[in-house]
Amino acid sequence: MTRERVRTSLADSLVRALVAGDILTLQRLVSTDVVDHSAQPGQPAGWPGVRERAMTLCAAMPESEISVDVLSAVGDTVLARAELTAAHREQSAVPTPHRLTVALVLRFADDLLVEMWTSADLVLDRPSVLVDQRTPGPKAS
Repeated sequence: MTRERVRTSLADSLVRALVAGDILTLQRLVSTDVVDHSAQPGQPAGWPGVRERAMTLCAAMPESEISVDVLSAVGDTVLARAELTAAHREQSAVPTPHRLTVALVLRFADDLLVEMWTSADLVLDRPSVLVDQRTPGPKAS
């Protein structure tokens, strides 16, 4: 198997583990000192931050359906796109269908993730609510 194919397989497994909150698989695939260039404010550095991100994503969008498309693999770097569809669990609200599209750049060394960049786009599948904002006119007498 070529190096690019190995990286492609690792990227697919990694993204699926992130979404599922599969900590054991993530521990096998992520370096302890991984650099997350897209870390959220307050997110711990390294492996603890990736673990926290996975748990947060899994809790927010449980039972997600996921598709992963690896767009390019060159050397140790993989460019991937993942699309998740799930019912987002908001506090005090009915679960709302959401689609989350994530672009990922993943760099591996010795078959471990050592750097990652992510960018996400969230689409809320809420029905449109039309509100009549016209000002009522004077009543006819």
